[in-house]
Amino acid sequence: MENLDSIRLKIADMAALAFTMWQAAHRAFLEHDLDLLTRVLTDEQKLNNLEKEITSELVAFGRAVTDKSEKAKTLIFADIVGDLELIGDYCKDILERVQIKIEEKLLFSDEAVKEYEVLYQKTEKALHEVVYALKQDNPDLVGQVLKNQEHIDTLVDEYRLRHNQRMLDGVCSPMACNMFLNILDFTAAVYYHAKKVARNLLKIKK
Repeated sequence: MENLDSIRLKIADMAALAFTMWQAAHRAFLEHDLDLLTRVLTDEQKLNNLEKEITSELVAFGRAVTDKSEKAKTLIFADIVGDLELIGDYCKDILERVQIKIEEKLLFSDEAVKEYEVLYQKTEKALHEVVYALKQDNPDLVGQVLKNQEHIDTLVDEYRLRHNQRMLDGVCSPMACNMFLNILDFTAAVYYHAKKVARNLLKIKK
């Protein structure tokens, strides 16, 4: 049976894979590279396989140990695995919108791209801190992302209003607007799950 530290290392690998998928989705958005879609779909399958493997190991470990602290950590790690799997799903969702954008030749305004870039960078930073903390087995490394009290939902709401106004002004089409708003929402969801993982890592430290 795997011990909890070896399982944590696998979770760190899973987080690193999710981070790679996140960066690939961003590149596909900027470069209109559909080849990246195939790569991310392959990575998503790997991520799903890791989720099943790690969850099974956590269940076996949780049933075998009697120490309450170890059982509690097992539950937290299981929650983290679930968040990482969802991040992979959102990466795929973003890429599906990018594919539609490319195939339908939809155009986003320069302002829209800049707004997406702001959200992407904030989310990438949060996700990177989570991956690094897992690799180093040091929950304190997620402190910075949790100190950031910025409300991404508020920022997304502001960007949604701006983009809807651009649609009304004829700057972008209704279909392009819908694709862009989807991407904003998925990006905010990835940010939320990255911060949730960070909070869970600090719980393990206690």
